[in-house]
Amino acid sequence: MPPRHEHPPEEKRVTTKNTSSTRRWRIGSPIRNLAGRTSYEPATGGAGTVMTVGGVDLHVRADGPDDGPALLMLHGFGASTAWFDQIVARLTEFRIIRIDLLGHGGSARPTSGYDPDSQGRLYARLLSDLNLSDVTVVGHSMGSLFGVATAEHSTRITHLVLMGEGPDTSTGTLPPGEWAIHTPWIGPILQQHGPAFVTNRVVRRAFSPGFDMAAAFRNPSQGLDDARSLNHPAFTQSMKLRKVWTKQLGLDVRLENLALPALVIFGREDRFYNVDAALARYRAVRTITTTVLEHVGHSPMIEAPDRVVDLIREFLSTADLRKNDRQP
Repeated sequence: MPPRHEHPPEEKRVTTKNTSSTRRWRIGSPIRNLAGRTSYEPATGGAGTVMTVGGVDLHVRADGPDDGPALLMLHGFGASTAWFDQIVARLTEFRIIRIDLLGHGGSARPTSGYDPDSQGRLYARLLSDLNLSDVTVVGHSMGSLFGVATAEHSTRITHLVLMGEGPDTSTGTLPPGEWAIHTPWIGPILQQHGPAFVTNRVVRRAFSPGFDMAAAFRNPSQGLDDARSLNHPAFTQSMKLRKVWTKQLGLDVRLENLALPALVIFGREDRFYNVDAALARYRAVRTITTTVLEHVGHSPMIEAPDRVVDLIREFLSTADLRKNDRQP
């Protein structure tokens, strides 16, 4: 069935000055086919453009040549577009779209709509509004769930790259004390105004032990800023609804049903998932390629960007060769 073309709502043209060439965009700059307004929300990962998609404001950053192969990058829970900075700087031949997930950074902060299915529909609409095709989703952690959900609602996606995300919550663990964040009264106070060392301790679990988190970002407090930008409904609902969604069907089953080529990357020292248990599930699916990076934690694109970039290029090249071999 051919992809459905939807017409985006009328939007105000960005007036931000752009001194880049007509062939390549500056990192994080508004681009000519992204109509909207510059972000006035705290876009902690870097300023881009706010697009209204299906009545919802999404903060979008775009990079790379406008005729390059399309990548849609979806960051993880409590993160931002900045978590992809290192691989974006290396994947210069690709047209890369990054967004702040709902409840994060410069995107809308509604009181509902944080389940994977609703977000998948929203990001599928974004791809339609941008008229992108042959898109590879690159998801990190919870962004991987939303990437799979987007593929379930869009024929524009042809490949998936998932990092640091198990098939369901049975293969994962949560930071000690996280129950407090989910309480109606204590949670918002802890999240927004709790001691920085407490929040940073949780964020550091996204990396291997001893990794210098502050040195990994242009902004040394990036992890703290991103975590505190997350609104409380996004925090509590995302965690609860992801469990419901993956209990219905795990990512391994959903990927098998999609039958799209998928690359799953884990760091051996991931502190959120039982890596062996997660990989055993994924390896049972014919369309999934799995890779484990030694001495790397939950965030391979930050801890080992060169290796991740090589893996993405190799995966897409191999998938294209297989596709050509199947054609008469």
